[in-house]
Amino acid sequence: MLTTVVGSFPFELKNPNNFSDKIKHVFGVYDSYKIAIKDIVTAELNAGIDIVGDGGVRENMNMINIFSRHMQGMKIEGGTTVIKSKILPSHNDITIKDINTAKKVLDDYIIKHEDDLTEEEIVNKGVKGIVTGPSTMICASRIESFYKNKNDAIIDYAHAFNSELKAIEEKTEAKYIQIDEPMLSTGIVDMSVAHEAIDILTDDIELPIAVHACGDISKIYKDLANLNVDILDLEFAGNYDNFKILKNNISKFKGKKFGFGCLNSAIDQVDDKYRTRDLIHKAVNVLGEDNIILDPDCGLGKLSRENAFKKLQLMCNLNKEFNS
Repeated sequence: MLTTVVGSFPFELKNPNNFSDKIKHVFGVYDSYKIAIKDIVTAELNAGIDIVGDGGVRENMNMINIFSRHMQGMKIEGGTTVIKSKILPSHNDITIKDINTAKKVLDDYIIKHEDDLTEEEIVNKGVKGIVTGPSTMICASRIESFYKNKNDAIIDYAHAFNSELKAIEEKTEAKYIQIDEPMLSTGIVDMSVAHEAIDILTDDIELPIAVHACGDISKIYKDLANLNVDILDLEFAGNYDNFKILKNNISKFKGKKFGFGCLNSAIDQVDDKYRTRDLIHKAVNVLGEDNIILDPDCGLGKLSRENAFKKLQLMCNLNKEFNS
């Protein structure tokens, strides 16, 4: 099995502390977020993660504003995204630089540790692109004008943001793209519109696509099973009923792989080793190792850095047990 992260990871923005960085700061090119990404990816790799993410650090882990800031028709006012006019594509790539920063850290890590890594471990290493999905983006924003209802905005956002996914595919070496849609389980999203939007968003994209949905899936599992994506990334450690639903309806998920949330991201303490091992064991029995990518339930950004690291380390160490 492979291991990955869902998104955020604790970080601290650092002031320039050497001559080179201070000069960059003077000329306005010092990027404290880039330094944070390097620290995050290094921590993920040291914990044993296979497929790393950049931590979504910009906008201080605000998964809405990090993208809306760049989209035509959307503005940030008082920390909230406001839709001012018709939503159109960004003039610039949004995530490419950060994904490529993460990949550079990964490449340097492999070079440094190539004598300690097997060929299979090196092949399994990679980076993924992580973006916020259309339904979550619009439901978390305020519509001020132009749109009479949020569903029209969701569809327009999907059309507009498709260019970003194409850029990820063309300008990075991402192994796959994860679309974050935590709003799907809240009951405020029209799932037929969400389905249509994801199809539009991923149109003409050949990279594997994952959808991450938080929370209780009891009312949406059939809709999730019907999404035209390769991977469903769901919570199981903090929401064990999700596993019961999956197990009892496994035939509906034929052809899907799973980002299997086996660490409870809602608690700032290291998960119980034996409970986590048991959950992974049950997942293997139901889904098969080839259909599982182990990860936390959600992002770990709100936890202490020490516990976030130890959680990932626990998961990766348990994975080694299954792979041995």
